[in-house]
Amino acid sequence: MKYESIHAIVNPASSGGEAGRRWPETQKRMSSVLKNFSFELTSAPGDGERLASAAIHEGVQSIVVIGGDGTLSEVVNGVLHFSESQRPRIGIINHGTGGDFARTIGAPTDIQLVLEKILSARDHAVDAGRITFTNHQGVQAKRYFVNVAGCGLAGEVVKAINSSSRRFGAFSYFSTSFTNAITYKNAKVRISLDGGPETTETITTLAICNGQFFGGGMQIAPDASITDGLLDVTILGNWSLAQKVRYSRNLYNGTISHCYGVKTARVKTIRIEPDNLNPVLIDCDGEAVGKAPLTAEVMPGALRLIL
Repeated sequence: MKYESIHAIVNPASSGGEAGRRWPETQKRMSSVLKNFSFELTSAPGDGERLASAAIHEGVQSIVVIGGDGTLSEVVNGVLHFSESQRPRIGIINHGTGGDFARTIGAPTDIQLVLEKILSARDHAVDAGRITFTNHQGVQAKRYFVNVAGCGLAGEVVKAINSSSRRFGAFSYFSTSFTNAITYKNAKVRISLDGGPETTETITTLAICNGQFFGGGMQIAPDASITDGLLDVTILGNWSLAQKVRYSRNLYNGTISHCYGVKTARVKTIRIEPDNLNPVLIDCDGEAVGKAPLTAEVMPGALRLIL
């Protein structure tokens, strides 16, 4: 049997450092089963992308991400800079706090289950997304996402969380959402779906979804599929503060599409432009990357996940 090269990218800070504490045992288990096995630990933002790119240049055939959604997103950004023939398979050991994409795909936390899947050599083609936007330096930029990109209140919340030294996963998102909802002024934007005519909407949040969850368990797109070649768009309309509080429960029980002022669509591309000078901040897989104008497009079957 010819063993493929397998490289683990580990974020020891995930889940409040739990991933790092568990890593010695995880490493021992993986080394005992996998041949041609190597690993590296991240230590700073952006390391996942950098380490993934370096591993692909070295010819690895599978990358195993050990961490949370942020680590996975960084690795995906490293992988998708390469041509389809160069892209390795990606396995996931969910040691994150929020684990939103892991919820969508049912990624196991049990190392034995993951090892069995890796050894089976089976993978599945899944979609990703690509956004074009204005970064913090005012320059047009591109970024890939595997879970959810969006703008509005979600962008404000992610900016606040990322600038805070205290993060507590899903609780951080919920508490920061509540705090920001009090002062946030809903954004007026122009939207074009699949190149169609523009419509003007006043939004609380607009989410462009490959996965179903964001914000540590909020089911923003209950019907989203990672294999249908489409992105699910959920628009939370011009909600008052009372409506933001009232409908927050629907984000957790999968019924958000039934709420007042919510619109949904399924698209290949979407264009969002601010309708005034007020900045509309962007959230991309939990990172505050910049502001609108924003264009998003689906990349059908761009990734090979070990599921």
